[in-house]
Amino acid sequence: MGGFTINKLKTIVICVTVLLVMIISFTFFEYILLKILGLQYDTMGSLLFFFVIYTFLEIPLSLITRAIPRALKSTGILKTSKGLVPIILNTGFTFILIKLIDTFMDSIAISWKGAMLFALITALTHWLLEEKSEEPPMADSEEFKRIEEKIISKK
Repeated sequence: MGGFTINKLKTIVICVTVLLVMIISFTFFEYILLKILGLQYDTMGSLLFFFVIYTFLEIPLSLITRAIPRALKSTGILKTSKGLVPIILNTGFTFILIKLIDTFMDSIAISWKGAMLFALITALTHWLLEEKSEEPPMADSEEFKRIEEKIISKK
């Protein structure tokens, strides 16, 4: 294994910076949308804490809401992983997440209508962004078998 070089450090710093800029940008637009939809907060610290919790919980929820329709499509239960199911899952999970945070943080308040509109808007945005992604292969397809063989051969 090679040592830790300045080039590796530069690469790490650039990647972390790009990631932070993306997260801050999305958070800013989410803040504006939530503020329009009625988000109220006592202090800037409580708002920051709200978004830290929301961001760290929303990332795994997004992975789950993306994985479930793909798995159901691969097994043949769904015809497509891009239909109504991802929108419903994303809307539901986001709404529940926002309302849970709202419930446990006294310094944050948003109406259920505002939370539902926010959840629906973010779900539709995710759906539009996913529209161009490829569908997963069916479990009994040749493509799936090739992928499976590739994974098995690496072990």
